[in-house]
Amino acid sequence: MGQKSAVDKLPKNLRNKLIEMLQNPAVTQAEIVDAINAEAGEPLISKSSMNRYAQKMKHFADKSRQAKEIADAYIEKYGSENRQTLGKVINEQVRVAVFDLISEFEEIRADPRIKGTEAADILYKISRGLKELEQAEKLNAERTQHIRQEALADAAEIVEKEAKSAGLDENALEIIKHKILGI
Repeated sequence: MGQKSAVDKLPKNLRNKLIEMLQNPAVTQAEIVDAINAEAGEPLISKSSMNRYAQKMKHFADKSRQAKEIADAYIEKYGSENRQTLGKVINEQVRVAVFDLISEFEEIRADPRIKGTEAADILYKISRGLKELEQAEKLNAERTQHIRQEALADAAEIVEKEAKSAGLDENALEIIKHKILGI
């Protein structure tokens, strides 16, 4: 949360070049440092800052891969129709992580390396993330409700067609719609 790393301070074009080179396994970190510093015309990054950044990116990539593997395993086990359940589980995990971060916020604010505006920015981002999470859950609930209503309408149409062809009267049809379909 302290200062930005030397890599994060690079101009966008150099940072993009660094990331592109980092993705090429044939290029060493030392070669990346030399290329970036040569293009900048001055030493902007060191080998140690490059290594720290590479480790951070590897950790992020590993976590992303693990999350994808877990999601794929969940979908394989429970079926793709349960994606919404997976989304709810993920939302809940994010919510727990945010609340853990909030519980540590006092320690973050007390850190002398963190300026007051940085702490406020962190808190704003946390609250914004929670708001967006709540909006996503609301949208998912609305979509689910819409899908259910469409499915019930389709079922009611089928029931009505079949009931009429079987000779059921309107009262029996209304009972079926009300008691069984909940319409």
